[in-house]
Amino acid sequence: MNRAAGLRKRFVRDEMGFTLTEMMVTIIIMTIVLSSLYSIFDMTLKVFSYGNNKVEATESARIGMEKMEREIRQAYRYNNASSQTHLFFDAATPTMPLAVPPTTRPDLTFGNELGAADGQITCATPSSCEYIAYKLTNADGTTPCSGATCTLWRENGSKSGPVVENVPPNGLSFTFLKSDATPLDTAVAGDDEGDIGIVLVELDVVVDRGIGNDGVQELTSVVDLRNRQ
Repeated sequence: MNRAAGLRKRFVRDEMGFTLTEMMVTIIIMTIVLSSLYSIFDMTLKVFSYGNNKVEATESARIGMEKMEREIRQAYRYNNASSQTHLFFDAATPTMPLAVPPTTRPDLTFGNELGAADGQITCATPSSCEYIAYKLTNADGTTPCSGATCTLWRENGSKSGPVVENVPPNGLSFTFLKSDATPLDTAVAGDDEGDIGIVLVELDVVVDRGIGNDGVQELTSVVDLRNRQ
């Protein structure tokens, strides 16, 4: 009888479970382990997201820059038949050459010969002339950029459309140089649109998907004008 009571007491003691101290130690250890795993996961996610942001920014900037390079290099005399031989002009008044200074501006409008049978542009009216314009706008392309990010918009008559998104408000600039790469001396020598031989193009793209650091890409290109004579 005493032996049976002893066995019963031992079985009951073995089923008493964990003490409060043991539970607290276990919870603390689990918390430390889970926190470490979360930190590793969070860092991995941020690194992965930053890589995606950087790749997208680089590809977008490269596409936009290559397109602008190609078309600016081919800028053609605007309305050559009317002796308007300038390549760059005021977008608001396309019969007027671009005013210089300033020698750096955030937008550019220039003539082109795409589709011209005789290799020259002729204009029945200023609005019918072929031209290309690059500028920063809101996403719809109809209003100047007023937000934290802008869209690089290409305008070419009825074929207008976005080229690159996620451009900061100051992320596009065109700087005019002479053919020998020296700055235009507008104050002393009176250099004007006809002296522009090189266009320095700068484009920045910043991609932020809300996780990790922003992907930033800055590209600069020096474009020689083939049709400047």
